[in-house]
Amino acid sequence: LGQNIYLSQCAACHQPNGRGIPGVFPSLVGEGVSVGDRNAHIDIVVNGSAGTAMQSFRDSLSMSELAAVITYERNAWGNNTGDRVQPADIHNFIQGNQ
Repeated sequence: LGQNIYLSQCAACHQPNGRGIPGVFPSLVGEGVSVGDRNAHIDIVVNGSAGTAMQSFRDSLSMSELAAVITYERNAWGNNTGDRVQPADIHNFIQGNQ
């Protein structure tokens, strides 16, 4: 599920291989939020990033879909964080940041 969502919602900017477009869209391979703090990763996918092209997916993806795509990004392309984000993690993050 996470891979399918990534390919349909994220790959246009971050590329199917996760490497982004240098200077335009950041790479998700081995750097940045995809291997850093898990809540920071949840935050940027859920809320987007003001002043950038990174949109919020809070209203367009379900909590299960958000969890799946974040889990995919944290474990694809050799990232191998071992993190498994659950829908409850998304729910708790949103509730704690309202």
